[in-house]
Amino acid sequence: MKKLFIILLCTFSTGLLAKTPATLKYPVDFLFTKVLEKKHQTKNEAIPMPHIYYKSSTPLKQFQDAIEKQWNMRPKVFTNAFAVDNNEIYIMDDASYYEEKKRCMDDSLVHELVHYVQVKYLNWDIHDESLEWDAIEIQTEFREEFCKL
Repeated sequence: MKKLFIILLCTFSTGLLAKTPATLKYPVDFLFTKVLEKKHQTKNEAIPMPHIYYKSSTPLKQFQDAIEKQWNMRPKVFTNAFAVDNNEIYIMDDASYYEEKKRCMDDSLVHELVHYVQVKYLNWDIHDESLEWDAIEIQTEFREEFCKL
């Protein structure tokens, strides 16, 4: 009986400590459409959509391998990023992060979709610092309009 109690206690405690994944409020297609509108683009079916990976279900090593060459360093932690060569978006999905920052995960994905459009649709150089400001501006506009808490 005591052993069963300890097993149940450990299982319950582990569940409480696990990070709850955030979820998108809107479908990815909606988010992408909003980005295309802001960038004055139309969807080009010939350009493959990026694969989206979420922190809760993606090994850190995969993220590191995908982004190391682009950043000229191997990140120690998982962050939001668009891996140009792999055409992959990596998104943190810790609900507590978005609650603490008073944001929604959708605006993070919008930010990375902006980078995707900048590079794949507009052929801009991902290393141009102005791209980040453009992505932040569109992300902020989206957050103010669609991520009301």
